[in-house]
Amino acid sequence: MNSEQGDDLRAARDVRSARTRLNLLTFLTQLTLFLDSLAALLAPAVAVAVGFAALSWTGLWLDAPPAGRIVGGLALGALLLAALARLRHLRWISRSEARAVLDRGREDAPADALADVLANADQSPSGGPTSLLWAAHLRRARRKIGRLRAPLPAPRPFAHDPFGLGALAVLALCATAFVAGPEKYIRLAAAFDWRAFSSGAGARVDLWIDPPRYTGKPPLVLTLNQPGEQSLSAPVGSLVAARGAPGALGLTASDGLEPAPAKGDERHFLLRGDARLALSGPASGTFAIHAEPDKPPTIAVVGDIKVNARGSFTLTYRIADDYGARDARIAARPLETPGRALEAPPQAALDLPAEPGGLGEARTTLDWSDSPYAGRPVELRLSVHDEAGQEGEAVIGPIVLPAKPLKNPLALALAEQRQNLALNADRRAPTLLALEALDFAPDLFTPKLGVHLGLRYGLTALRRARNDADLREVADHLWAMALQIEDGEMSQAERDLRAAEKALRDAMKAGAPKEEIDRLARDLQKAMENFLAEMANRAQHRQGESQTGEGQSVSPEDFQKMLEQMKKAMEDGDMETAQALLDQMQSLLENLQNAEGGPSQKSRSRQARRDLDRLMREQQRLRDETADQERRKDQLGSPGQMAQPGEDQKQGQKPGQKSGKGKGDKPGTGDALEQRQGQLRDKLDALRRGAPGMDGKAADGLKQAEEAMKGAEEALKQGDDGQAMAEQQRALDRMGQSAGELAKGEKDGDSQEAGGQKRGGRDRNGEGPFDNAQRGDGVKATAAQRARRILDELRQRLSDPSRAQEELDYLERLIRPN
Repeated sequence: MNSEQGDDLRAARDVRSARTRLNLLTFLTQLTLFLDSLAALLAPAVAVAVGFAALSWTGLWLDAPPAGRIVGGLALGALLLAALARLRHLRWISRSEARAVLDRGREDAPADALADVLANADQSPSGGPTSLLWAAHLRRARRKIGRLRAPLPAPRPFAHDPFGLGALAVLALCATAFVAGPEKYIRLAAAFDWRAFSSGAGARVDLWIDPPRYTGKPPLVLTLNQPGEQSLSAPVGSLVAARGAPGALGLTASDGLEPAPAKGDERHFLLRGDARLALSGPASGTFAIHAEPDKPPTIAVVGDIKVNARGSFTLTYRIADDYGARDARIAARPLETPGRALEAPPQAALDLPAEPGGLGEARTTLDWSDSPYAGRPVELRLSVHDEAGQEGEAVIGPIVLPAKPLKNPLALALAEQRQNLALNADRRAPTLLALEALDFAPDLFTPKLGVHLGLRYGLTALRRARNDADLREVADHLWAMALQIEDGEMSQAERDLRAAEKALRDAMKAGAPKEEIDRLARDLQKAMENFLAEMANRAQHRQGESQTGEGQSVSPEDFQKMLEQMKKAMEDGDMETAQALLDQMQSLLENLQNAEGGPSQKSRSRQARRDLDRLMREQQRLRDETADQERRKDQLGSPGQMAQPGEDQKQGQKPGQKSGKGKGDKPGTGDALEQRQGQLRDKLDALRRGAPGMDGKAADGLKQAEEAMKGAEEALKQGDDGQAMAEQQRALDRMGQSAGELAKGEKDGDSQEAGGQKRGGRDRNGEGPFDNAQRGDGVKATAAQRARRILDELRQRLSDPSRAQEELDYLERLIRPN
């Protein structure tokens, strides 16, 4: 009996534990079902609120009158009340319904079975068949109760929205959120701002000035309700805008403000001149606006027009403006108009400078040698436009437009007749007569069959020409024949070289990728090596000489170095320097074949200038090492290591003179600098005596540089590094002046050789295009060169011992910031 009683007690405990878990699961199921029902009933109200917020974020209430805002607020309240009225159907779920959810999908219904009780428990004896069956039934229900789980909330509000209005409201909310931006709260709160309904009191007023976008200036928000008149400035063309309720905007504008179209509660004005703006009402203020004028852009030629050997020319110019340039162009205007021309004068776009806004100096190479106006006197008109559409211009001339150099007599004759026909279509009879004269003796003038047939075709086409289009085709045919006859004497190596150079230039202008630029640079280098080798062979076959003149003074290694510098400049984003290097390379290539004999005077002069440039670099390095030596001495003579009074005199030095060697100096450093300075002076003396063109100012400058080097040598011998650096800097300055004189002499010689160019033209600013002084070696200073000049100036000031120690320390930090 004791064992049976224990089993009964354990069974009773298990039943109580299972029913406790059942009660918990039942409560959680009741709560989940209640929340699902609540969410379904609240979904319409939430959709109304979301839709109202999306409507508000569109800015509807900002432009709506107060009455409209009131109507909108009341409509929102009515819709919310109608939606919330559904909450009257909300009720708590019964336990039997919760157990039915737990038993859903289970045929044995364990939850309902465990909650049930035996109907005749009092009448059934313990241990009877009924009790045993009931106990077995409870055990099976207890085991299954442990596997039951309360459901999670799953409101599914859209299941009760057959038209998808809730989803549409959410989509509209997401879309209008981007429209509202940071004004979400302001636009939503505007629906409930009804204060402007009574006499406009408390209405918001905004007043601001929006400058034109091209000026790069930010909008200016004006401060209201300030005593007195406020003064401010804005560019001409700025938009002055005011926004507020109709009853709150009382604006008075002077003549300098031109009314502009606006929408809603805004008023717009365009600033055309100095103006005065007054605002009255709830928000007030008086403003005096100064209109900053937008001056027209200017363009001016810098230096001389450089004419290249193949008929192209390089133009350097400077563009200036208040804010930035939009585009620039160049056009030729013929000074002689003999008749009706078949072609318009040439014109082209100019490259804008690489500086921000397209301002500063730039260089453009143009090839108009194919134009019929080439070889004729013209004026060049340079024009530039800014973002406001204003124009600035400069006129250069008169000059003779560079023409393609033709050497073959027949090619020259055909080019001349083509020019006569293209520039005076009414007089084609002389052209016809000249072509017939060339065809009169084909054995003499056109011995080649292809040239003879081409000339016959031109004659026939000219006789049958009926309009300007036919005459234009004849002129083009004559020019094509002239080029074919002239280029027939050009070697394949020269053709490949010019094609490679043109391909690289076009790729640079088009902003081709780095891989394409590298490939074209390699093609140019290969073509250049073939061309130089061919020129060397020509010279050897011509006279058996070992040199080919000026063209051979430039080696393939020099071109390789220029190519590497050009690629490095493009990698650094300095396209201006890369374009300048390519222009310089083109100039060298176009003039390579001009030297037919031994080394010319110009060739040897250029070699002397390169030697002088190398000596200047050696002198600069020597000066830097002298500065390092002085710095080490200063560090050894810092506080705590100062010599005792009279110690310098004991060592046989003059007061204030620096020692040539100090503790920690490397043995022989001062002597080595002194010896190198002497060797450098000997090289300069040999260059001055043996190089051509060393007369006048160039020779005087080198002589003064020798004297400065001698002074530096003496100062190094005495240990006075400060004086040595001053003398070394003086030597650098004198050598630089001599280099400039040599470059100027070379350029004057080039100008005399070019010929045919009239130099009397002046632009509208009164400056002649060829009157500007040379700058250094005649090449436009790049950013790296300007930085080098600044660094040289800092070093020169650092070498002055008379400057204060604080200034010297500051200069030292500028040179070596780390």
